[in-house]
Amino acid sequence: MRVYIFLCLMCWARSGLDPAGPQFSGKPSHGRLDYTDANFVDVIHTDINGLGIKQPLGHIDFYPNGGKKQPGCPKSIFSGLEFIKCDHQRAVYLFMAALETNCNFISFSCRSYKDYKTGLCADCADFKEKSCPKLGYQTELWKDILKERIENTTLRTTVFLDTVGTNPFCTYYFVLSIIVLDKNMKDGYVTFKLLNQLGIIEEPRLYERHKIFYKLQEFKILGQFLNDVANISSIGLAYFQSSNQQCSTCKYTIQLLKLKSLTYPERPPLCIYNFVLKESKELFLTPSTCKPEIK
Repeated sequence: MRVYIFLCLMCWARSGLDPAGPQFSGKPSHGRLDYTDANFVDVIHTDINGLGIKQPLGHIDFYPNGGKKQPGCPKSIFSGLEFIKCDHQRAVYLFMAALETNCNFISFSCRSYKDYKTGLCADCADFKEKSCPKLGYQTELWKDILKERIENTTLRTTVFLDTVGTNPFCTYYFVLSIIVLDKNMKDGYVTFKLLNQLGIIEEPRLYERHKIFYKLQEFKILGQFLNDVANISSIGLAYFQSSNQQCSTCKYTIQLLKLKSLTYPERPPLCIYNFVLKESKELFLTPSTCKPEIK
């Protein structure tokens, strides 16, 4: 909390750690925390249905796990005081984990948590070379972009992420991009998993299953892993039709598969070029560093 108080006193940057909601929700900006209170204001919301406030207040507002029902917190009122305060306190613990550990709490700009969960915000192209904003003290690296957004367009930046329920709460995000050559590959879904150099398979939580595929159009799938996979030896890929008319003999040509770590964007992306995928059959392929894009 000393860090928070120091930043407030300097009036340069202010971090709101689940600001109070009761008696402050719906108040005018001068009666609650607001982005005009300091040169840069970031806010973490973790208990929007309880002690915290739901509305965005800062230059950027983080909503871990949708801003409510934090994993690892009691779900029953019979847990006593911990049931009341756990979600509210999680904002402090997340901020401290970002400060004290190597966790990169990357977050995704999205209109809602529902849109985020269905994979509508699978990358951070809006932030260009800076990639996805990070919760915690590193948020200031995005200060100029965020201030320009809100000052020129009054556009609030709300970002979402998911965490695990135990300290330091880290998870790891990858985005898989695919370009299809076959026009017969239509409504369906793709799954993927990663195999590390020790032969251990890591399976992600996928944020989008059903897709409408179009020839030569890139589509992206966001995956969240509980463990970081730094040394990837192969990528497991499978395609399934959404309809009941499945075709066990059908084959589809993939022009490009690209895997990118969003948690560690400095890592070079991995690619696989020009291969055939059989329907409902998992295929493991060895990736290589992507070729430079021709501009």
